[in-house]
Order: sequence, then C-alpha cells, then structure tokens
Amino acid sequence: MDKTVLIVDDDEMERKMICDVLSDDYNIIESECGNDAMDTIDEMHNVISVIILDYMMPDGNGLDVLEHMNKTNDIKKIPVLMLTGERHNDVEKKCLEMGAVDYIKKPVEAMLVQVRTRNACEIFTYKKELEAKVAKQMDTLQKQNRLLMIQSERIKNSKEKMGDVLGSIVEYRNVETGDHVLRVKEFTRIMANCYMKTYNDKSLTKERIDTIVSSSALHDIGKIAIPDSVLLKPGRLTEEEYELMKSHTIRGAEMLESVDGVWSDDFKRCCANICKYHHERYDGGGYPYGIEGDDIPLEAQLVSIVDVYDALISERIYKSAYPKDKSFHMIINGECGVFSPKITECFRKSREKLEKVADTFSTANAAETVDPDA
Repeated sequence: MDKTVLIVDDDEMERKMICDVLSDDYNIIESECGNDAMDTIDEMHNVISVIILDYMMPDGNGLDVLEHMNKTNDIKKIPVLMLTGERHNDVEKKCLEMGAVDYIKKPVEAMLVQVRTRNACEIFTYKKELEAKVAKQMDTLQKQNRLLMIQSERIKNSKEKMGDVLGSIVEYRNVETGDHVLRVKEFTRIMANCYMKTYNDKSLTKERIDTIVSSSALHDIGKIAIPDSVLLKPGRLTEEEYELMKSHTIRGAEMLESVDGVWSDDFKRCCANICKYHHERYDGGGYPYGIEGDDIPLEAQLVSIVDVYDALISERIYKSAYPKDKSFHMIINGECGVFSPKITECFRKSREKLEKVADTFSTANAAETVDPDA
C-alpha cells in the first residue's frame, strides 16, 4: 500500500465513507477544510498520489485549493478528483479548466470512487514514468546530436543513413513511438512490393521502392518543430494544439526541401511528398490540404496506411495498443479514414507479412530489421 490519497471534505461522515471505501488499497490523509488541505499539500506533495476534493467548504473551498495548486505547479503532479453536489455544468467546467482530472457527483457511490481513484493513480503513475523516460531520452538525444555533428561530413552521400538518423531524432522526442520508424519502413516495403506485383506497376522499380522505403523514415520529421507541450501532452489536444500538430506535415516537407547537396532531387521529392501528404485520405477527408484520389502521390498513400496500422497496434500515451486483428479490421472497415481500393486490397493481401513484422519488433526493446520476403 504505497499510494496515498488526501480526502478534503468538511463533512466528517462523507470523509469516513470514502475512507472506508479506499483504506484497503491506499494510505489515507484527511483534511476538513481547504486551508488545512493547502498546508498538507505543500508539506506532503511528494507522497500524495490523488486528492479527492470537495467543491463547497468553509475556510477555503475547492476552487481555492485548485488555484493554490496551480500557483505551486502541484496541479501537474497530483491528480485531483472533485466532489460536488452541484448540478450546473459550469461548475464542472470551471473545475476541469483549473486542472481537476475528473469529478464525482454526490451522493457518492463507492464503486465510482474506487474506479476513478484507481484510474487517476494509474494515469499519473504512467505520466511520471514517461517523464523519467523523456529525461533519459533527452540526454541520449543530446549525445546523438553531438554525434550527428561529428559525422555529418561522412554521411552526406548516404541518404538512407541520414534518413534513419533524423527519423530516430523524432523517436527520441516522441517517446511513445519506440521502433515506429523501423516498423514503418518494413511495412512500406511489404506494401510497395505487393502493389508492384498485384497491379504490375512498372513505375515501382526496385530502385524506386528502395527510395520510398528510405524516405518513409522521415515521414514525421516535421514533429521536430512541434513544442514538447503539444507533442508529449498526455491528454486530448485543444483545437489550437491539434492545428499546430497537423502542421508537422508541411513543416517536414519545408525542412527537406530546404536541404541542398545531401540528397538527389528524386529522393528529396519523394521525402517531401511523404511528409506533406501521408495524412491525406482518398476521399478528401485528410489534411493538410484535403486533396483526394490519386492526386495523393503513391508513395504517400503507401506510407499513410502503414503509419495508421502501426499507430493502432502500438501503445500510445493516450491509448493502449489494439490487437492486430482488431487493427486490421478497423482499417479495412474504414474506421481510420478512407484509403484507395488498390491500397486497401494490398493491405488485405499483406496482412500475414505485416503481422509477422509486428511480432518481430517490441515497443520496449530495439529489434533488428527483418526481410519479410526471405
């Protein structure tokens, strides 16, 4: 029992009821007013796992406590569940705007208290683990950046190596992706080969497929320009934040198009197309431009579907990994946007090979790239 819950309520019977519900699983601290709670939080903020906070109290109400926690920045470290008997949505909205993660209506239901307390603990424990991982990976990123500067002259003529290094930089910032770049490259090769064989597409030569696969490593390079506060945000993005996140497509293309003397024009054009259009959808429902049909370059269509597939089967800060079977059917059934009939058919035909690659990689440990056609 290493987790501590602070219960703040002026109603002694209410506190006792909540304490009885949670005492088997948590250490309990009680405060009967907001002012006492603020002192307790200041003193014990490093050990408190969750605060259950009454909205209406004398001597410092729930909003006063939230305001205090915002000033001390503890609101970002300790999840707060609001207790409220109010029936007005504006009260709930105000509490959430001030940083509360959820609320519990009075009269309190025991099961609801248990579930929401547990959920809040798990989410914030995961957040702390991610923050530690970010700190460690940022140190690694700094070392990688120094290494990149030293080796930049050697890798000028190696487009694949340069692409993988830059793709890895994105992974180091976006801690949830794991081996995302490596998997996307392998998935892209499988899809491109299937497309070439299925539709006898003469434009998909071995050299072009190699170029598309190498370029796919850079599909999210524009995320380098997205602030950590947005890129690493554990909760739902605001509309403004989402628009900023979507801009990584254009920013990535602009970055690559501005690079001279490193890659061939064909490779640079392929990279820019993938960056710019891999979130477009065949029915025009994507971004950033909402183009449709085969106006979307083939290389972007190939990367688009495998990028979605990998996102579904991978654990992310805002979701658990979906099973491969469910992920496959979500894409086939159009739940993740519309892809071209040809691309969808290749995805259907490649299912076994894609799942074989997915099984080879682990989100926790780096794995070697495999040849699924071997």
